[in-house]
Amino acid sequence: MRLIPLSICVALTLGLLASCSTSPSQKSVESSVASQKDKDKEKEKAKTSAAPKSGAEARLMDQANQYARDGLYREALQSFGEYLDKNPNDAAAHRTVGIIYVKTGVYKKALQHLNKAFEVYPNNFELNFYLGEAMRMQNRYADGIYHYKRALEVDPKNTNTLKALAWSYYNIRYYSEAIRTARQLRTLAPNDFQVSIILARVLNKTDMNDKALSILNRSETLTSADNLPFLNSVKGDILYSMGDKAGAEQAYRKALQDQPLLPGALIGLAKKLIDDKKPSNEIAITYLDRALKIRPNMIEAYYLLGKAYQKSNPPKALEYYKIFTKEATYDPSFQTELADIKPQLMEARKVTNASKRNDPASKGGEEQL
Repeated sequence: MRLIPLSICVALTLGLLASCSTSPSQKSVESSVASQKDKDKEKEKAKTSAAPKSGAEARLMDQANQYARDGLYREALQSFGEYLDKNPNDAAAHRTVGIIYVKTGVYKKALQHLNKAFEVYPNNFELNFYLGEAMRMQNRYADGIYHYKRALEVDPKNTNTLKALAWSYYNIRYYSEAIRTARQLRTLAPNDFQVSIILARVLNKTDMNDKALSILNRSETLTSADNLPFLNSVKGDILYSMGDKAGAEQAYRKALQDQPLLPGALIGLAKKLIDDKKPSNEIAITYLDRALKIRPNMIEAYYLLGKAYQKSNPPKALEYYKIFTKEATYDPSFQTELADIKPQLMEARKVTNASKRNDPASKGGEEQL
């Protein structure tokens, strides 16, 4: 009997083990994933290489893109609108239009166009980033996180995407991931003041205020004068949360001295003035109105306006509380404020219902219904 050399036996054994290590189902999944990626690439390539139907359409598309590059967004949207009327399935045009709408703050329209483009370009970095931005700006943080992560698969070290991802984690109170992302950012951009702000905010929420202040103080020595107001505004919020209202006011005023229209500092200072033993509600109202003109989506300002008008104009206070409740109901960071105003809203509802019951016109209307 002829003996098989040991080296050949080993090789055969390893080959058998390798062939058994991947099950048929696993091979099927891997093949399916690879096939889908190939389809995506082919689909994207086909769409990208597809030329407009006519020379006039090509010129219109070129003109629209040039307007977009020059920042002439109104003109760009008009040209893209004309182009998409004739080419409604052009994903590249939908992508650019969606990005323009994100940049101009029209987030619902942005999503309509970006979602159409996503069907064709699911792995495109820019598209996923702006989809994340449109969703984050509408408080759809989980959806935003999904798209930021897809964008980071293409460009893992993109600092703008990592910042947006960290803020999204922060807003859903997923602080462990927020701080992990912020620390990753710090290795990529150690002197970026925005990274310091993200870290400080997260540390504040996890009761590490001394460390948060230390980071802000260090960042002050490294950043430009233009960025100091933002750092001081955040410092004011942290000092206020620690009970140092005098220090907080000083930080807010310092921020507003350099940047008079900084919404965060305006709201922070207004809160301090309302909470004083001798409130300065009229001045606070001025600051809050100014902040809302700059950023109408700052929910806390409506709650503070309600407090400021509480004694001088209760009906007006109630209107602001209603706006605040509508916007903040599903935001876990405002549960204390919602609980604070709930009795007043319930009392107002009782008064309204009683008024309707005693109103003959209302009763007649109900009978007709």
